[in-house]
Amino acid sequence: MGCGVLEDTKLAHVPGTALFSEDPNATAYAAYEGIDISTLQHATGKHKDIILVPQPSRVDLNDPLLWPAWKKHMFFLILVYGTVLAGAVGPLVAADQTRIAAEFNASPGAFAKVLSSYFVLVLGVSTIFLQVGSVKLGKRPIYLVTSLLLCASTVWASYTKSLGSFTGARVLMGIAAAPLEFLVGASINDIYHVHERSGPIAIWNVALINGINITPIITGQILNKPNLGFRWAFRYFAIASAVLCIAQFLFMPETTFFREAVTGNAKAETSSTEGSDAEKAQVETRDIEHSQQSMKPLRSYGSSLKVWNGLYKTPSSPFTLLMRPLLMFFTPIVFWGGLVYGLGITLLVLFAVSVSIIFSQPPYSFSAASVGLTYIGPLISAFIATLLAGPLTAFCARTLSKRNKGIFEPEFKLLPVVLYAIFGTMGFVGFGMALQRGLPWIGPVMFTSIANFGIVMGSTAAISYVIDSHRHTTDAALGSLIVHKNVWSFGLTWNFVDQLLQFGPQKVFSVVAGVLAFTCLTTIPMYIYGKKVRSFVHRHINFSEEDENTIVGH
Repeated sequence: MGCGVLEDTKLAHVPGTALFSEDPNATAYAAYEGIDISTLQHATGKHKDIILVPQPSRVDLNDPLLWPAWKKHMFFLILVYGTVLAGAVGPLVAADQTRIAAEFNASPGAFAKVLSSYFVLVLGVSTIFLQVGSVKLGKRPIYLVTSLLLCASTVWASYTKSLGSFTGARVLMGIAAAPLEFLVGASINDIYHVHERSGPIAIWNVALINGINITPIITGQILNKPNLGFRWAFRYFAIASAVLCIAQFLFMPETTFFREAVTGNAKAETSSTEGSDAEKAQVETRDIEHSQQSMKPLRSYGSSLKVWNGLYKTPSSPFTLLMRPLLMFFTPIVFWGGLVYGLGITLLVLFAVSVSIIFSQPPYSFSAASVGLTYIGPLISAFIATLLAGPLTAFCARTLSKRNKGIFEPEFKLLPVVLYAIFGTMGFVGFGMALQRGLPWIGPVMFTSIANFGIVMGSTAAISYVIDSHRHTTDAALGSLIVHKNVWSFGLTWNFVDQLLQFGPQKVFSVVAGVLAFTCLTTIPMYIYGKKVRSFVHRHINFSEEDENTIVGH
């Protein structure tokens, strides 16, 4: 038992367990075992000693890994912009939902179901089908079509006259927002090497969470204007979506790429060369020049604007690709991660649903603009937590690995869940009590900020653990996490407003805090038995590494 993690006796090497090393080439040594490292391509500049993982193509200049840095960063910034919009579309008009419900002659509970429950249900279901489309058709057509759909559906919502029509618009918004939640991670893998990904992934996480938090602050000011209201909130969002469509069409070419496999041939060729070091260097230089001369030329900018490049041939059938996230959904580690991550993000949705209902009534009687401003505290706390979560998780892994004689176990990254349990429970209990007793607005806002801090900590730990435990099935695992999140969101928001009005905020949020605490307690058996679980999954569920490489473009 290493630091409380039970050992497995079934496998000599359990996936995820590794020698802990701060050497950036540790991943390369594991990925290219048996290959002469000196023959592999390295990074340039200050990272010139780092071996590139994955290895860029030696025969095709169109490999996204060979793009210039400015092109990669522009591509990624457009994704970040789209992720903010995906986070924003959920609570877009949440700050004024009571008045909007009255305009549609609907109860607050019925409108909340359309605004949140139907939306997240469709988003989760469409994730499963769109991920298959992204593999067979490529990512570019999925991004472009859904962004156009996002623009069109928000225009539709701005002209709706009935709750039924508004429901149709929200269903389309759910479909349109899905790729900007599940597909961005795969796109990051397509254009960045392993040693370059931590920063983009952290920024993507900030964009998604704070896209949710910052929206009511902005749209609250629009909703409060008599000559604007919720219709113009959707119209302004449609304009932002149109900008996304244009940017994606012009600056986001297809990144799905099938590159040649790295083999041991280079090692054999180099070792068989006799003579001095200078002669060997001449041979290597000649091989590189020959490779460069025979490389497939770079496509023109105009040809890169093609929306569709044909069907991609993959080792797995569409049915297998469709079943993969569903199968991963029920594996123990992904299921646990879905509980922690899915519940955490859902709780952000519950805040958005409840804040407008509570603060728009006495004793607060806030306007839509004032309701939106209550999100400033949670926005700041989530940003601070995002900055701290990564370094804290790495610190836990480093410290426990040293105590474990240099052996790293993914379970070591679960310790920040303790902060999730403490801050999350404290935040929700305090939020409910403050609202029930009619305390000044600063009290409930302070507790929502505390809860947001804990949610980000727990969500980051859960994602890190799932990725480290399922390195060869990362896309399927993360896709399943998104499905988990939306299942949670659908279930918890279904009758939430009705329960809130019937039982009061103290009882309702005390139950929420209890669910959160119970979920966090499941981390204890996961920490203890996690290694045995990883062994069991590896032995009984076969995911082809080749298939995964096809998805992420490695």
